[in-house]
Amino acid sequence: MRKIVFALLLFVSPAHAANTSIYTDFDLKKCKQLTPATSGEEGEGSGIVECKGFKNYPITFAEGDLRSFMAFGEDGQNHCSFHQTFSGFNSIGSKIEWRLKAGKAIATIFRWSVSYDPEDSVKQKSWLVVTKLGQDESCQMGFVEGGLPNANEKARALADTRAEDFSCVADKATFIANPGTATVGIVTEGGCDP
Repeated sequence: MRKIVFALLLFVSPAHAANTSIYTDFDLKKCKQLTPATSGEEGEGSGIVECKGFKNYPITFAEGDLRSFMAFGEDGQNHCSFHQTFSGFNSIGSKIEWRLKAGKAIATIFRWSVSYDPEDSVKQKSWLVVTKLGQDESCQMGFVEGGLPNANEKARALADTRAEDFSCVADKATFIANPGTATVGIVTEGGCDP
């Protein structure tokens, strides 16, 4: 009888449980200032802050030249993702989705608004940025156009299938976008030194 019960437990408790999501708010007012905030022309600001995410996971955020930069983990200013952003002027959302595998965060999904026309900043597209979370590294590994049907599900699938094996140094980020949406040159390269 014990063998049958054990076999049933194995059957109903698969070894690979589905990944899950946890959401946290991202509020710059609740972050710790690491460098003095400065103000430039036309309201441009700059500065570096550290915030807390899922289970106090460190988030390092910077803004400069109307562009945002974000890293996840200890010593974030040395992460690839801290040097990655969109080429166009951009801003960030206020909610972070953390993809968890067996309770451990493996990736984040975060919405960015990106200007496509330097002459008219109102012309924007929304992108879901999938960031790999590693032991001592984080890097942007995928971009899903926010206007796509089921964009959130596509971003989650990308995180679930690629985050653990993605190499910040060797692998190229994946773009999932509507036909006709420009993806070449829309993000800055580099920041991931071997």
